[in-house]
Amino acid sequence: MGSLTSFIDSEFSNQAEQWEKTLLAELKLPEIGSKTVKKLISGQSWPTLSLKSAYSVQLSSSSWKKASTTYVSVNLEFLAEDLASGVKNFFFHHEALGGGVWDKIENLFKNSNHPEELDVFILGSDAYKSNSFNVITQIISGEKFHHEGGHSVHELSLLSKNLIEVSPSIGDCVYLGVYVDSHFFHNIAKIRAAKLLGQKILEEAGKKSELKVVALTSYVGWTLFERYSNMLRNETAVASAYIGGADYIQSSGYNTLWELETLNPVEPEHLERSLRMARNTTHILALESLLGVVEDAAFGSFHLENLTQHLCEESWKLMQELLKGKDLTEDLIAVRTKRLDMMKTRKTVLSGINDYPDVKERLGLNLKTPSFFRLGRIFEELRLKMESLPHKPQVYIALFGEYGALNARLNFVKNYFELLGLEVHESGKTQLDLESFKKDLSSRKEEIIVLCAGDDSYPVIAALGELAKTEHKYIAGKFEMTSFINLFAGQNIYEILKNLVSLFERRSS
Repeated sequence: MGSLTSFIDSEFSNQAEQWEKTLLAELKLPEIGSKTVKKLISGQSWPTLSLKSAYSVQLSSSSWKKASTTYVSVNLEFLAEDLASGVKNFFFHHEALGGGVWDKIENLFKNSNHPEELDVFILGSDAYKSNSFNVITQIISGEKFHHEGGHSVHELSLLSKNLIEVSPSIGDCVYLGVYVDSHFFHNIAKIRAAKLLGQKILEEAGKKSELKVVALTSYVGWTLFERYSNMLRNETAVASAYIGGADYIQSSGYNTLWELETLNPVEPEHLERSLRMARNTTHILALESLLGVVEDAAFGSFHLENLTQHLCEESWKLMQELLKGKDLTEDLIAVRTKRLDMMKTRKTVLSGINDYPDVKERLGLNLKTPSFFRLGRIFEELRLKMESLPHKPQVYIALFGEYGALNARLNFVKNYFELLGLEVHESGKTQLDLESFKKDLSSRKEEIIVLCAGDDSYPVIAALGELAKTEHKYIAGKFEMTSFINLFAGQNIYEILKNLVSLFERRSS
C-alpha cells in the first residue's frame, strides 16, 4: 500500500510540475517561482486520494439507501404495497394523520417484517411516536427561510443557527433537513455543505452525536398545471441527493402539490400513479443505477468542492449575524421579488407555466392559502381566474407577410395568450395583399386582436389598425401604434396578462 501511495504522489508531483511548465510557456514568463505563476497555481487544487483496503461494494440492508415515498393523504393498500416492495423510509405530512389514521399506520407497520428497520418522518408535527419503529419528528433545517423564498445561503445559515441553539440538548442522533430542487449540481454541493457545517458545529459543541442528512423535496419549482413534469423535477432532486450523500431522501409523487395546495378531491387514478412513480424513482436510482450504493460519487470534483466551500463560508458568516439578532426580512423579500421578476420576464422559464403551456388543460381548481413560496403560483392563479369566467375571450392573430418568415413571432404571440388557456386563431397562410388583409381584419369577431408583421411592414398597415373592432388590441414587436399594446420578448408578461384578466373579470361581474 505504501509503494502505491508513493507512486501516486510522484505521479501527481510530475503532473503539477508539467502543468506549471506549460503555464510558463503560454505566459512567456522566465522562471518557475514567478509571483504571477505562484498566484495562478494557488487556485489549482490537486485531488487527494482515499485508499481503502479490502473494501467492496455490497448490496445489503445496511449499505444501500432505502427507497421512500411521501404521503399527504393515506391509503393503507398503497402503504402495504410500499412495504412489500422494499420501501423502508416513509414521509408523512401531518395533514394525512388525523382521525385515527396514525393508529392504523402504526398497526400496519409494527406487524410488517422487521419494523425496527423502518424510518418514518412526520413533517409539520411532533405529536406522533411509536415503540415498534423509528419515528422522526425533529428535523433541524432552514425551513422558514426556504419557504419564504430565500436562497441556499439563507437556508443553510438558519439551519446552522438552529443546530447551535439546540446543541446542548441533542441526543445520540441529529437529523439535518436540506431542501433539494431541480438544480442538480447545486443540490449536491448544498448537501455536502450542510454536512460540513453540521460536523463543525457538533465538533465545536463537544458533541459526538451521529449526523444524518435528510433531503427534503422543495416545491418551489413544482406546478399544478403540467403536473407530470413534477416527475422529472422529483427525479432530478432524488438523484442529486443520492450523489450528494444524503442519508435519507424524500421522494414525492407528481400529485403531491395538488394534495397540499388545492381543496379539490384527490383523483384515485392520479393518487395511485403518483405514489407508484415516487416509489419507482427511488428504486431505480438506488438499485438499478446504484446511486444508493456508491460511496461519495461526487468526490474529487473541483467545481462541486469549490461550490461547497463557497456555500459553507457564506452560510457561516450569515449564521453569526443571525445569532447576533440580524433580521433578514428585507433580504428575503428582495430575493423573492427578484426570483418572481425573472419569472414574469421569462428569464426563468418554468415549462407549462410561463412558457410552452398545454392550452387544452383545464383544472378548475380551488386553491388553499399558500403555506410556502412557489414560483409558478402567480401564473396559475391568473389562468384559474380566466378558467372561472362564464365566457372566455378568443384571440385572433392578424398576420401580414410571409408565413414562414413570421413563424417565430407568430408562435411567440400564440404562446403568450395560451398561458391563460385561451383559444388562439390565425390564418395559417401567407398574407401579402393589403386589401385582403383589410377585409380580413374588419371581419373578425374575436375579443382580442393581435397584429403580427415584420417591423418593415408595420408602417404599411398602421392605418388599418382602427379596423380591429375591439378594445383589446395588441401588436407583436416594439412598433408603436395608438391604442395597441406592444408584445415583445423580455417584457413583464405577467403584468400584461394580469391586466387583461382583470378587465374581463370586471366585465363578467
